[in-house]
Amino acid sequence: MNRNLFRVSATLCAALLMSKADAGIILDYSNDGGFFAAPSHTQAKAALEKAVSDIDGVINYNLGAIVNDVTVGTSAGGVGAGGKTLNFDFKYSYTNPSSGATVEILNTAMAANEVRIFVGMRNLTGATLGQGGPGGAGLSVSGSDAGGGTFAAAVANAQAVDEHRRGGGPTISTLSGTIAGAPFSFGVGATVGNLWFDSDTNNDGATDNDTTLNANWHFDSTTAVAAGKSDFYSVALHETLHAIGFGTSQTWNSLITGGDDWTGANAIAANGGSGVNLVDLASGAHIASGIMSTRLSDGVLQETVMSPSITIGTQKSLTALDVAFLKDLNYSIVAVPEPSSLLLIAAVAGLVTARARRKNGSSEDAKTMAA
Repeated sequence: MNRNLFRVSATLCAALLMSKADAGIILDYSNDGGFFAAPSHTQAKAALEKAVSDIDGVINYNLGAIVNDVTVGTSAGGVGAGGKTLNFDFKYSYTNPSSGATVEILNTAMAANEVRIFVGMRNLTGATLGQGGPGGAGLSVSGSDAGGGTFAAAVANAQAVDEHRRGGGPTISTLSGTIAGAPFSFGVGATVGNLWFDSDTNNDGATDNDTTLNANWHFDSTTAVAAGKSDFYSVALHETLHAIGFGTSQTWNSLITGGDDWTGANAIAANGGSGVNLVDLASGAHIASGIMSTRLSDGVLQETVMSPSITIGTQKSLTALDVAFLKDLNYSIVAVPEPSSLLLIAAVAGLVTARARRKNGSSEDAKTMAA
């Protein structure tokens, strides 16, 4: 039974960033309400951190540091020298994973190669197991005019810095507008994200106690998934990829034509030379259901991690096709199997395509039953 469908949270929603030297995805538990800190939930935390470690293991992030909270552009001599000055003050935001409140990040400085993801648990309805997506971004603009130069030149000089695009990975969004008649446009790359997991697995409207959680979630990523349980590791893997732009970025959208055809060269090659119907049409944010690829761990065929659903009682791990999509999203990949070594099957008996609907910038998967 494909009971548990993933839902992408693409809400553009940012708290003070505590930068650290570690490269890759930084999991931030500051808003999780204490769930992952509890001694009874050590397996859940270990499964989440293993999923992140496995993603970090295939990506060389190559993301530039964000040094300046305010990007300054000047013209004709600069500040105090008869020119024009523009100050672009960036802000990030994320969704508090426990409460759903929007949190602003005013200080956007960030270490190189770091993406910070805020995690927690929340009561979800229906068959939804988890939600994940990137945070939001915005900016305010101020400036001065000492008479010389042009604002267009000041904008151009500010855009040349472009720290928030980060030089690698996908463009999550673009911030654009006009100041003093001069248009500006800044790309924002992978910076912050949010993800949460279902804490109301029996859909009774109340947060589950540990007995109920353990009866429905399989938390131990080192053992076979028990019958009738949903694998926490697999959901964490899927939602974390959404949080870094898989299915939730401007770059992703730019590579889709006709609703479900993919134009990225790497995934096309991994799919035997075709991008036709490679994207889930209903959500627009997943690999189509039933597409099989070789697991990186052992070369065995498996439905991709980034299909819209997972079958109860099973576990997924990263496949070559999942990673090929990441490469199309401009992530530098440590190593990808040669396309000729991949065996992909576009349709698999017994799997039913997940249906979803687009709403307010996010996709919500409906429950799907296998025959």
